[in-house]
Amino acid sequence: MNPLFDEQLDTIRQLLNTAEMKEGDSWFLVDTHWFKQWKRYVGWDTWDQSVKGQEIARPGSVNNAIMLKESGSLKAHLTETFDYHLLPMSAWDLLVSWFGLAEGQNPIERKVISQGLYVKHLKVEVYLTEISLNLLGGEKKDEVKAKFSRAEKLRSVVEFARKAFSVDPEKETRLWNKYLSNSYEALEKYDDTLQDCSIYTSQNLVLEVKSDDGTWPKVPETRQSSDYYNSYSSSNYQEKVKEGLTGLSNLGNTCFMNSALQCLSNVPQLTEYFRTNDYRRDINYDNPLGMRGRIAEAYGQLMQDMWRGRPYVTPRSFKSEVGKFAPRFTGYQQHDSQELLAFLLDGLHEDLNRVVVKPYVEVKDSNGRPDEEVAEEAWQSHLLRNRSVIVDIIQGQYKSELVCPECKKISVCFDPFMYLTLPLPVKRTERIFVTVVRADSLRSPEKYCVVVRKDGRISDLQVAIERLTKISAKQLAITDIYGGKIYKIFADYDEIRSIYADREDIHAYELPTKDLNDPDTALVVCYYRLRDHYSPCFGLPMLLGVPRHETKYVDLYKEASKHMSRFLKMPAKVSAAKADQTSVDNGEKMDDTGGENGQKEGGDSESMDCSHDNNDVDVEENGGQNENKKRLIELASESSDGGDEELFEMSYANLYGSSNLGEINREEPIHFKETTYVFLEWRSELKRKYYDEEKAQIVVEHESAKAPPEAKKKTSNLHDCIKLFTETETLSEEDPWYCSQCEEHRQARSEER
Repeated sequence: MNPLFDEQLDTIRQLLNTAEMKEGDSWFLVDTHWFKQWKRYVGWDTWDQSVKGQEIARPGSVNNAIMLKESGSLKAHLTETFDYHLLPMSAWDLLVSWFGLAEGQNPIERKVISQGLYVKHLKVEVYLTEISLNLLGGEKKDEVKAKFSRAEKLRSVVEFARKAFSVDPEKETRLWNKYLSNSYEALEKYDDTLQDCSIYTSQNLVLEVKSDDGTWPKVPETRQSSDYYNSYSSSNYQEKVKEGLTGLSNLGNTCFMNSALQCLSNVPQLTEYFRTNDYRRDINYDNPLGMRGRIAEAYGQLMQDMWRGRPYVTPRSFKSEVGKFAPRFTGYQQHDSQELLAFLLDGLHEDLNRVVVKPYVEVKDSNGRPDEEVAEEAWQSHLLRNRSVIVDIIQGQYKSELVCPECKKISVCFDPFMYLTLPLPVKRTERIFVTVVRADSLRSPEKYCVVVRKDGRISDLQVAIERLTKISAKQLAITDIYGGKIYKIFADYDEIRSIYADREDIHAYELPTKDLNDPDTALVVCYYRLRDHYSPCFGLPMLLGVPRHETKYVDLYKEASKHMSRFLKMPAKVSAAKADQTSVDNGEKMDDTGGENGQKEGGDSESMDCSHDNNDVDVEENGGQNENKKRLIELASESSDGGDEELFEMSYANLYGSSNLGEINREEPIHFKETTYVFLEWRSELKRKYYDEEKAQIVVEHESAKAPPEAKKKTSNLHDCIKLFTETETLSEEDPWYCSQCEEHRQARSEER
């Protein structure tokens, strides 16, 4: 028996909060969609308690199918939290014991490994390293692909390769890393791990077997300490080039690193400093903020190699050293060049910082003093803690000015910088197309285009819609419609960026009640679908507001029929006589173009169209027509009271419209939840006769949706970026400034120079 949802919540939350990773432990992957649904079921988030403990929110068996290929292996490029969550074994075992595991699936178990050589951190190895193994002199078709843990030793790879290629146990072998079409690197330390050797997915390793005559098929050139000589090429001749015109081999998606290195290599003063070995006397091996001099030494060696007139250098050793201190740069994924450059400059600065003991420095207020005096004081304070070739050549300082909005106090400070991260002059607003579905069932949905800030929230979108529609922002529910179902209802605090600008399925529903907390009104979401087994939903979901107490099946049926009146073709045989009498009583025909009994000439003899073509029908001015329409709706709804034919049947649905949760009792009042989900299930033949697909799909375009987008600026230059960087802005509420004169935190105006 499963524990109550409150007990599930407390147990799993405690396990996740107290879980610690230990090398070699097993952790398990669980699909994010399933885990989020379980969170909703147990009320994990205090702001999302709408379906807590309700059967419609129960997640069902743990199902990871969406993450798996047909072969059962894990799909590539999955991202933690977006695609999956990691659970310790204790939490995983409990969830599976409570809900079971989907039939035919196995747990996705992964081990914790230690990553980094000097800076250690534990990480769940979600993806094993897939290596291509080849036999030197063999054919490409004989290539073997195998997966290994990054914590596995190179010796295991060699043993696997020998078995895969059926190598005689008596013969000697050696392993090479092939990283270019004709360049190889010897892998000799078999007790090192794949991580130590910087071997990652998609790398090609070649096994070389000693010949019967005792010689090796490949003979490398004389090997030196440099990256250039730490590999060999099938070409025996390398021409000399002009110093500094040396290329950097791409090790696999390492162009981000190579471009940054080439930029720094062409800073004359810095390169000369490393070429002449002056850097060695400045290495600070004891700096706790540094990297034991390893980054400085690796960079210094690389600069000397690049300025020896060689045509190219392979920066493998440098990349390996960087990965030891910044594990995010290990492997061969693409990274941001500026991020690598920032890490390198900071690492070089701390490795070469001539200040051994850093004193405490107090920041002084400007107090109206001249900028020159404040700037010099700030720079000298900076030098008390930072003195290196990077400070001498690259660092500077910029002026930051803050103005208190209350007392107008001006505070000026000068901050050091090593590089500037400049904003791009891009638009800060976004055009979002939203289809508004009004509570008035006679009006077709309307498509609007609203402009909101890219960094805004859904509440800003609601306010923007209110300006155009005059519908109160508090009465708007922003939804994501997919496949005839409400895929997501956005919370007011959700970010605008969670909506893609080019989406066509964002709908704003006008809620049928002005107060969502009204205890007397129940919200009902209706999904259309055929009664066929596993039939998908169709049409636009409907949102109804009905009395919470004493509403029965027939009442809900009538309300749903009323809201479908815009696109409903009423059955003539429900009561042709009554319909005709209604027409006579009102002194007008049902259809100006119709024939006898309100049927259109040449039209369907079994149905008649009672929908409006005009979205702007004035109910007051067309009272007779409106009364006539109401009478037709009554005739249609009478079918639920034992009439000739019911247009649709109703049953309970789950939140996502994927499961039928049972029939609705026709005699007893409906027991409504906070939000109740209902299927309107049609028979195929009735849908064809009475559901007007064309009318149901009508969406009226508002003028805002027809307006062309603003023309984009074709180009931007560095001046535009700097200008934007120095613009005056007001600090946010989350990042206020303390005004010493007011003795309070203020949202000051800030300007950088």
